Amino acid sequence: MIRVYTVTNGKIDQYKNPPLAEILEYNDVVWVDLQTPTQQEREFIEKNFKIEFFTTQEAQEIESSSRFLETEETIEINLGFISTEGEFNVQNVTFILKGSILFTYRQGDNKTFAETVRRLKTMNAETKAHGLDIFLTILEARIDGDADLIEGINRRINHVSRALLSQRSLKEDLLLGIAQLQENVMLLHQTITEKQRVVSSLIRIPEFNKRENERLTIVIRDIASLLQHSQFSSERLEYLQNTFLGLSNIEQNQVIKIFTVVTVVFMPPTLIASIYGMNFKFMPELNWMAGYPFAIGLMIFSSLLFLWYFKRKKWL
Repeated sequence: MIRVYTVTNGKIDQYKNPPLAEILEYNDVVWVDLQTPTQQEREFIEKNFKIEFFTTQEAQEIESSSRFLETEETIEINLGFISTEGEFNVQNVTFILKGSILFTYRQGDNKTFAETVRRLKTMNAETKAHGLDIFLTILEARIDGDADLIEGINRRINHVSRALLSQRSLKEDLLLGIAQLQENVMLLHQTITEKQRVVSSLIRIPEFNKRENERLTIVIRDIASLLQHSQFSSERLEYLQNTFLGLSNIEQNQVIKIFTVVTVVFMPPTLIASIYGMNFKFMPELNWMAGYPFAIGLMIFSSLLFLWYFKRKKWL
């Protein structure tokens, strides 16, 4: 699917899946968006606009050169956007800025782009006349989306924290929930860090810095704020995980303590029973009429003695 956006008289127009031949006839094109395009559509855009999108393998690489590449004619950017359909996952999006036109390439849909189109329709003509403005609008929409995700994660962390303090018996699902939240925070932190590197590189380009210095500065401040929040969320989750493991160890120690006390309490009776269970011919108490109740009483007394001692030491 291809969407072409043009600016006419201060208004942005969208052409969804136009015939390929007509794309070259559009005037004032500022954005060409390729969403899960066919091989023919991709090759047409690359050939006629003399650009080359990242391959699938290149899009997954983490080197700086694979994330931001500046040439004489183009600025090529590869960013990971969080997709929240089901579990969190990273969707790679390629941006190519050539002249005043922005080209985007992505597999699958992402709410960020629908939000970007909505914002573009409310902006004035001057802020829509260049591909850099479109890119920054996409980035701002994605940053707002990341902020919402962090807020949602923080609400879930608060819920987990209350559940951890209120539960008398710890459940495995609680620990698995903490682990899932940690994974989500790490993915968010990773994608936000990528955005920080890209904006830091853009702000060093004199042409872009002169054109959008204020917006770039605000964006990089917002990104820094998100990084702080994601770091704080990560620290909270680590604290909750340590708390869970600590409480779990206390529960295990309590169980082991009970088994230990039971074992120690029954050791003296076992010893007494073992002694009087020996069938030697010459044993003083063998023919003693009161021997059996004496042995039973001695066993009970020894057990009670140990229980009293443990209570006195506050081990029980």
